[in-house]
This record gives sequence, structure tokens and C-alpha cells, in this order.
Amino acid sequence: MPSPAIHVTDSLTDTQREQVRDLLARSTAADGVSALSEQSVLHLTSGPGRVRHLLSYAAERLTGYAQLEGTDDPAASGELLVDPDARRAGVGTALAQAALAQAPRARLWSHGRLPGALALADRLGLVAVRELHKMARPLGEADLDPAASALPAGFTARAFEPGRDEQAWLATNAAAFAHHPEQGSLTLEDLQERMALPWFDPAGFILVVADEQPDEVAAFHWTKVDPEETSSIDPTRPAGEVYVVGVHPTYQGRGLGRPVTSLGLAHLASLGLPEVVLYVDGDNRAAIRTYTGLGFRSIMVDVMYSHTVHQPLSG
Repeated sequence: MPSPAIHVTDSLTDTQREQVRDLLARSTAADGVSALSEQSVLHLTSGPGRVRHLLSYAAERLTGYAQLEGTDDPAASGELLVDPDARRAGVGTALAQAALAQAPRARLWSHGRLPGALALADRLGLVAVRELHKMARPLGEADLDPAASALPAGFTARAFEPGRDEQAWLATNAAAFAHHPEQGSLTLEDLQERMALPWFDPAGFILVVADEQPDEVAAFHWTKVDPEETSSIDPTRPAGEVYVVGVHPTYQGRGLGRPVTSLGLAHLASLGLPEVVLYVDGDNRAAIRTYTGLGFRSIMVDVMYSHTVHQPLSG
């Protein structure tokens, strides 16, 4: 069987964008997990220069899609998906090979550690270089206990204020995640893209400030409630999400991590949500210990594959 022809472009047309979204919906329904991250979905509307799109067609029908970010960067990463009706026909292999031809050191994500992705990685000689754990736990009355979220003396919590806090938050986020390949590189444009999404709620974007430095962000807990993230406890309700928690290095060791996490959990519990989820790197053992101590358990693992080991894989 001949290899599928791959079309490469730096921006999608409106028609291509809708084709990819339709393909993603069908892929997600078949696999139970989205093959594209939130960032990749946002990049479907990006202009030239931010990402590269690879599309596989059979006649006029889109059978596969891949997206590469940072093609000129040693830390380039990508994701791909294949039409459920076109699998085991070489589409995934052709897309992955085309992506690696564009960026030979690219790291490719498999969300949910699916058997098909594992087989593809083995076929191409890729090895697992990173894990991202999805953890979850129920929300309840105990999360509303003020004692659990009491901050150390000299610190105050308040909601994020659009138009005031963007630069201060970006500075703290960059410092807190200086060694994180995605989170630490967020720009003002990235932040504004997320603030424009329907799920964004400033009340759930909690900042902790030091009383002597009220214009700086010492720590933060950005929560998320996306209707598409349904609860495993009650599929008719959304789950809350610990979207991102960070502490500025200047304030680490001051006892802020646990209470700022609890502040976000209290906010989500106050909305009556049945469950909360979060994502954490598998090699971040300290964070996993903290979240395990707060009652979270791992329910899914995303795996990044590459020809070159960029980061240690958790044991």
C-alpha cells in the first residue's frame, strides 16, 4: 500500500480547521481521550510562524493530522491523530515520519498511553522520555474548611484582576516554571488566548501576595472548570481542574504550596463540583507526594516519545 501524501502548511484555512476539529471529535469519541492538548487546539487558529500543520488526505477526506511546535528548536514537540476509520493503514506512520523529517529531534505525545501509539513508537524506534500523570479526587465539605487554606502570616489571597495582574503573573509563572518546557514559556499572547476562552473565570484564578510587596505575585492557583472535562464520579457534571499552581522561587520554603493548593480546591468545592483533576510530570516526585497527600490518585498517563532522551523518565 502506498504511503499517504502529506500536506505541510504553516497555517490552516477555515475549511482545513473545521476538518481537523471534526476529526478530533471523532478520534476523541473513539479513544476516550483527546489526541490534542488545549494549546494545540488553540494553535489551530494561529497565524504563520507559531506551529506547523501536517495533513493526510484520502481523496478529499482528511484521514490524519499532526501539529509541530518549535520545529527549529531542539525541544520541538508534536501531537498527531488518525481517523478511526483509517487506522492500521499507514496513516499514523506516515504522519509521524513526516513530522520527524521536519524536526528530527521532535518529541511526540501520546495522550492516554494508547496501545496504537505504543505500537507506532516501537515501529519507529522511539523511546518514552517523559510522563504526564492525570490525577483526580472527589471534592467535599472538608475542602471548605478555612483551616486547610490558612496562609502564613504576612500573605494575602485575592482574585486575579484582568488589566492589572498579567505581567506580574507572567513573571512569577516564568520563574516558577523556568525548567518546564511548556508552562514556563507562556507569553502575554498565550495568557490572553486563555483569558478569552469561555471557561475563564477570574474568581478561580487565585493570587497570593506578600503584604510588603502587593504588586508581586508570590504564589498562585489557577483553577479551571471546562464543561467538556466531565467528572468520572458524575458524568453529567464537569470536573474542576487544578490548572496550574506555582510559587515564585523567592517565596519557596515559606509554607505557601499546600495552602494555595487548598485555596483552589475550596473554590472548586464551593461551586458544588463532584471531582477535581490535575496534571503533573511523572518525575516531579515532590508534587506527586503533595497531591497524593491531598487525596489525589493517578487515573491516566500521557507519554512523550522521542529518538533522543531529553528528560529522565519517572520510575
